[in-house]
Amino acid sequence: MSIGTGPGAVRTDPAPAGPQRSGKGWKLTLVALIGLYVLLAANGLIANVGGIKATSSAATPAAAPTPAPSFALASLPPSAAGAPPAANPARSSDGSRAGTPGAHSLGVSSITAVGPDGPSDGDNPRTAVRLLDVDTDQPWYSQWYASPSFGGLRSGTGLLLDLGNAETVTDVRLTLGSELGADVQVRVGNTPSVDLPTVASAWGAAGSMRLKAPTPAAGRYVLIWFTRLPPDGHGHYQVNVYNVEVDGVSG
Repeated sequence: MSIGTGPGAVRTDPAPAGPQRSGKGWKLTLVALIGLYVLLAANGLIANVGGIKATSSAATPAAAPTPAPSFALASLPPSAAGAPPAANPARSSDGSRAGTPGAHSLGVSSITAVGPDGPSDGDNPRTAVRLLDVDTDQPWYSQWYASPSFGGLRSGTGLLLDLGNAETVTDVRLTLGSELGADVQVRVGNTPSVDLPTVASAWGAAGSMRLKAPTPAAGRYVLIWFTRLPPDGHGHYQVNVYNVEVDGVSG
């Protein structure tokens, strides 16, 4: 504005309303923040923070799925069955699995498949003789049934071994299929019958086992008697016997 008129007038400007905001302030702040970040990174602090987060994330990995149980050999007919499974001892009635000192393997002169009525209703009688052939790994196998208890059709099935003479039996060694679930008894006596005294037993059996008599039993006949069957892997129940040996003392 001007004070006065004419040549001597003096021009003055009105006072500013206030200080004007400069764009330099926020730029300086940004530069300061970037410098602080570079300083922290140089000292490894930012990397450490990142590492803590990564560790926390990796501390709770997803649980690995538990594999379903499997067996080396299903209980199959002889046309498909392979070699006997690995040893899987069953629980013996007396808890023992060791042989008796002085006992040896006794000879078996014949093996017959028997049912509750004897040889007349034995399961698959023509395959029982396989157990006398040391050059085959094919089993004797029962018929298949709809339930472990023979579908209610019978009380048991088994094999009758004739030792040829009365012997003192100490234990029996069996090799079954790999499917758990067979309940088996060893019976010994002098008549070719299923109604012989039980001297040893096992339950939930599979694989190889030794059934030891608490007291040695005398007799010419040894009955391997199954009262419950394992599953066959195909929705039925059936037992396979790959090997049977009788230990004892002759005479």
